[in-house]
Amino acid sequence: MTTITLSKTETTILLAAAERGGAIEIPEATKPATQQRLMGRFEREKLIRAEEDRHVLTLLGYRAVGLRPPRQKRTEDGAPRKASKRTMVLELLGRAEGASIAELMSATGWLPHTTRAALSRLRSAGKPLLKSSREDDTTAYRILVEEPAAPKRRSRAKQAEGAEAART
Repeated sequence: MTTITLSKTETTILLAAAERGGAIEIPEATKPATQQRLMGRFEREKLIRAEEDRHVLTLLGYRAVGLRPPRQKRTEDGAPRKASKRTMVLELLGRAEGASIAELMSATGWLPHTTRAALSRLRSAGKPLLKSSREDDTTAYRILVEEPAAPKRRSRAKQAEGAEAART
């Protein structure tokens, strides 16, 4: 196994990328020639790979700076897998308009009884679901986002009573 020696700048860039989920960003103050040199070295050493419109760390990139890569399921060709169906359902239910059974079925490919069972599992897991009717008479489900309760204000009389009781 070969060891890759990185400069302080290269290490800083790779560590910052690891904190951002692997996305490489070269500081703007870096000269263009230096940017090209850094990116060329990272690609030659297979520390990064091109993805759509950005570069991301590879397993070697994480290991080069002494970090474990985040666990992410991948397909056989090495591409990241799609989001899980549970994640898709939670995203749809988290929207302001929620999601109907039909929308959940088309997103997941599930049958109606499987979709309703998933909603029941979410309820039993403690996720508060709100059921409402839309203008087109379809039923929509939403996950209620509970906001933290505001602290109750005590009246001056109650504060004075509490202070008096504490003194005695």
